[in-house]
Amino acid sequence: MKALTLNKWVLLLVIFLVLSNLALVFFAFSNSAPKKNRQEDWMKKELGLSDEQSRQFKAKKESFMTTMKPRWEQVNLLKDSLYKHLGDEEVPDSLVHYYTSRWMEKTRENDQLLFHHFRDLRKSCKKEQLPKYDTIVAKMVTRRYKK
Repeated sequence: MKALTLNKWVLLLVIFLVLSNLALVFFAFSNSAPKKNRQEDWMKKELGLSDEQSRQFKAKKESFMTTMKPRWEQVNLLKDSLYKHLGDEEVPDSLVHYYTSRWMEKTRENDQLLFHHFRDLRKSCKKEQLPKYDTIVAKMVTRRYKK
């Protein structure tokens, strides 16, 4: 009799855990859509962008991301190619130099494109928005290195 009661509690606990996991998965995926525009909405609010400026920013960002995604993938492929040799007994310095040079070259090109992208976005700002825009962009670009 005692075992039957214990089994009921275990069954109820398992059902509760399964339902809570399902709820967690549901909420995790249902909240993903608003996050996509969170940065754009924040930028619009911070700079006081008009609807037209916001549309321009969004169009330029989408175009930039379309250009950059394959470029970022190239950098990741170079990194993967280099680090595949991590477990090799001997790795020639020329191989390491080749991959790191290509990696550095692609990163330099990507950073230049990013700089030009932000300069292009800057042209859409009004004169009074420029100081705030410059501050925001400087923080955005360097934040990943500050911890």
